[in-house]
Amino acid sequence: MTQLLRIEWLKLKHYGTFWIMTLLFTVLLTVFYLSIGLGWINIGAGGISIFSKAGSFSGIWDDLCFFASYFVIALAILMAIITTNEYQYRTNRQNVIDGWTRMQCYHVKWQLVFALSIGTTLFTFLLGALSGLLSGLPLSTLFDNSEKLFYLFILCLNYLGFALLLSLLFRRSGLTIGILMFYSMMLEMILHALFLFKYKFPPGDLFLPLQCSDELLPSNPSRMLKMTLRSEINPGNWVYVTVTIAWLLVYYFAGRARLAKSDW
Repeated sequence: MTQLLRIEWLKLKHYGTFWIMTLLFTVLLTVFYLSIGLGWINIGAGGISIFSKAGSFSGIWDDLCFFASYFVIALAILMAIITTNEYQYRTNRQNVIDGWTRMQCYHVKWQLVFALSIGTTLFTFLLGALSGLLSGLPLSTLFDNSEKLFYLFILCLNYLGFALLLSLLFRRSGLTIGILMFYSMMLEMILHALFLFKYKFPPGDLFLPLQCSDELLPSNPSRMLKMTLRSEINPGNWVYVTVTIAWLLVYYFAGRARLAKSDW
């Protein structure tokens, strides 16, 4: 299977959109995080920022992983473009002619989902580690609160897997990206607000495919707001991780079923 991923890489390394979208993620995350850390951007009131300024590695992983979770949408769009291009340019059919099976074509896209998620997590780790060490933080505290990096990895898998499923369902880049943006940026936010504020039922987020992993990396204000809500049930992070993995299985088997029943 690694051979198939190497072949996929041969297609991507000369693809300009791949580099543009990955650079968009890395540059935007770096610039935004450094702007917060250096005080160029102050999000808060009365001169007090709601985000920490590299006071500890624990704070770095809190804030940096939260920021990265917002920019992951760029990689989800990239995943949608890569997958829908297979149908637009008929490269999936060429792969089959070259001896691949349908499932190999499908599984290599999931390998790409994992590869991009690992790369995102590693880049975030390196950015946070460099930022903390340059700020004079002790190396011994590097892994304080580092489980946030694992949560970011899970979130990346969720967003990219969701984008892959939409791509298989709709097969057109514009339509797929439009639905992805509408659902992630509007529909889920509305449903999340209803569960949280109108019904005061935080576990409702477990029924929202993307929000269940967003809850692993809340902002400081969101975390404090949730603590003030009167709810008898507040799922722990392990619950959100488990449900996110369940959603990933839904994406995988739904995409597999779609691929098996549709024309190639």
